[in-house]
Amino acid sequence: MRIPSRSGVGRPLGPSAFAVVLYVGIPGLASDAVAAVACTAWIVTWWMTEAVPIPVTSLLPVVLFPTTGTLDAAGTTTAYGDPIVFLLLGGFLLALAVERTGLHERISLLVITRVGVSAPGLLFGFMAATALLSMWISNTATAMLMVPIAVAVLSQTHTVTGGPQVSVPDDVGDIVRDADADPPALPATRFGVALMLGIAYAASVGGVGTLIGSPPNAVLAGVAESRLGVEVGFLEWMRFGLPVAAVGTLAVWATLIVVLRPSVDVVPGRERVAAHKLSELAPASTGERRVAALFGLVAVGWLTRPFLIAPVLPAVTDATIAVAGGIAAFLVPTGPRREFLLDWEYALRLPWGVLLLLGAGFALARAFQRTGLDGRAADLIAGAGVSGGLGLVVLLAVTVVLLTNVTSNTATASVFTPIAVAVAGSAGAPPLTLMATVALTASFAFVLPVATAPNAIVFGSGYLTIPEMARVGAAVSVVGIAVIVAGVVWWLPIVWG
Repeated sequence: MRIPSRSGVGRPLGPSAFAVVLYVGIPGLASDAVAAVACTAWIVTWWMTEAVPIPVTSLLPVVLFPTTGTLDAAGTTTAYGDPIVFLLLGGFLLALAVERTGLHERISLLVITRVGVSAPGLLFGFMAATALLSMWISNTATAMLMVPIAVAVLSQTHTVTGGPQVSVPDDVGDIVRDADADPPALPATRFGVALMLGIAYAASVGGVGTLIGSPPNAVLAGVAESRLGVEVGFLEWMRFGLPVAAVGTLAVWATLIVVLRPSVDVVPGRERVAAHKLSELAPASTGERRVAALFGLVAVGWLTRPFLIAPVLPAVTDATIAVAGGIAAFLVPTGPRREFLLDWEYALRLPWGVLLLLGAGFALARAFQRTGLDGRAADLIAGAGVSGGLGLVVLLAVTVVLLTNVTSNTATASVFTPIAVAVAGSAGAPPLTLMATVALTASFAFVLPVATAPNAIVFGSGYLTIPEMARVGAAVSVVGIAVIVAGVVWWLPIVWG
């Protein structure tokens, strides 16, 4: 008997859940709130099972909300044009320009060559480079860049099947030889596992450092503006998120060292793989220099907007600056030939699905607010007997971490962020504290390969197994929750008041 796939189960399950909720109803809820629950059940079921591609599911609110009376068509569709969506659109265009010129590879190799060849040093170098890049370009692109470089470090001694193929010159050879590995353990050596997991986890943790680094950050900004009337701009988020990303990366690095105890023996003359790859790169091209300048100008605009631009042009937002930078990438030439930092053919790689997913999240937030569903969910959480801001933070953090390992981080944040606002109102807790808890923990998916694209990419390298990832990921998740709780309870009030 053939066991149906997860998507095969999800296709009929979503509409069935929708129909059952609508038909049976929920005592104490108005008809529009029941419709909101039914729509959410269908949408979340398809998101979790990937019954259809996630971006396709993200279009369901456009059909379901007006049909059921949950939210009118104008209210639903305008959510997909939220300024935060355009902030990410501009950021994605700039990131594609960086990728096209190869600047990100040069930056990563420069970081790696500065950290030495010990196991902790190598691991820290890879994680630092990954986290730094993930703040500005997608975590998927970051992981895809870093994994081949890591395989070049590892694959000379241990043959790995099914992973990326990397060519390293014969005269350079290995950078390391695993000292702790026994033949039956290969290819899942402790250093190999630590390096691959370090890349995946740093790609997720680093993304919390900037507003464009991870979509859940943007979900918070959008909901904060629509529900609280509070603008969380690029500078405001970076003041909070950058230290959390830095401490989180260090905490994950230390956890990997303690849990896996990786060690390596440096083979004389072979400690310069990254340096050799860096030397093989041509001098920085005109395109690299110009995209660095463009990205720098946009970053300066984001950071100085509150006190330099806003007094003169108050209507200009971070999204305005981001889109202006994205457009400029199509106008800035890479050299004397008629080529530019970005063309439309390359721009088609832009992750449109993420933008649709973000829009669906904002539509859900509007539906929750209009029908009062967020308030009822808040009452249920308050009825769980958890009192005090710290207890609510821990409850939300644990709940979101569990869910984000089986569904999209943006989808998880989209569902829980408006609920966090309502919970804060019921419990008398600071709303931004609970919202930040959701945003950060939604990005901390460390347990399963399917949880994030970086997890899947490093799993495909062949250096680790699912049980190994689950075991280490569980330990890292506990540490990550501790970092987040400390960040939102202690650091956030200091920087956001």
